[in-house]
Amino acid sequence: MPNKGVQRKIGNHSDCGKPGPLRLVTDPEPAGDVGVPAANFVRSFSKWRDEALVKPVFVTNHGRITHAMVGIDQFVQMNTGQNAARAEADPFELAEWVDEAVIICDTDLTVESMNRVAAAACRNSSAQCVGRNLYDCLPQLRGTLLDVHLMRTVQANESTQADIPSPLREGSWLRLQSFPLYGRNVLMFRDITEEVERHRLADVKAALLQAMAVHSGIGYVHVSISGLIEMVDEPFCDLLGLPESRLHGARLVDLVTREKRLIFKSELEEAMAGGEARRIISRFISNRGETEDVVAAIVQLRGAYGAEGAVILFTPVRMDLSAEADD
Repeated sequence: MPNKGVQRKIGNHSDCGKPGPLRLVTDPEPAGDVGVPAANFVRSFSKWRDEALVKPVFVTNHGRITHAMVGIDQFVQMNTGQNAARAEADPFELAEWVDEAVIICDTDLTVESMNRVAAAACRNSSAQCVGRNLYDCLPQLRGTLLDVHLMRTVQANESTQADIPSPLREGSWLRLQSFPLYGRNVLMFRDITEEVERHRLADVKAALLQAMAVHSGIGYVHVSISGLIEMVDEPFCDLLGLPESRLHGARLVDLVTREKRLIFKSELEEAMAGGEARRIISRFISNRGETEDVVAAIVQLRGAYGAEGAVILFTPVRMDLSAEADD
């Protein structure tokens, strides 16, 4: 009877939220990690607190795990492991996924990292360069503009960016960035040779158009793949006696006289389809009610994604005949 009284007394304490010692709790010991409903966790907190010193206790709400309780030693160990892994992580691993060349050096310009693009551009493997001085493994960089920009970063901690002739391949151009990062010096560059050539050709084209306008005897017309006029110069407008606004968007073949139209259309379409450049004599109708015989040179215009139409140069036939007479 006394024993039953003691047990009853402890049971009453449990009902009040104050469970007795663990040795008197009749719940079986879980075999693995402990999962306990939130209500039971609150009622028997002291039990689960002691249990958490041995293995994690997972608190559930409607069968779904929402919290975990672990001992302080396990918590400190877990945080220490995460911090160590974070400290050991290479902050420059992202460079391997960048489509630009990236070379990372310390303050003494010893190479610490070189991504695959840089290795290909420098024609050296990463293993041959890492751990060596930058100028020992890439001596061609000395005395170049790349060297100048890198020294500004090393000595003045300054970020720089410029388009420079490539010291790695003759006739090429690089877009270079040099900047400090986490106590290191980073070189990032990519080849822009094609871009530079496009700009150079655009400059040449602009100069040619200006020269033809000054010449005043050479007409220039750019038509789209559908044969509509997209650009004309002043000499062609003067030849037909029409302003540029009237010619823009018009079909070029509609300006040719009826008897010459079919031949001109055929030659234009063949050139735009990839045929050879050609020179033909045709006849255009002017706004003055007259016809103008012209010599036309037709060349396909190709862009980055294929044919974009054609370019046609015109000179009056009378000009060609006078030039031949002078010869």
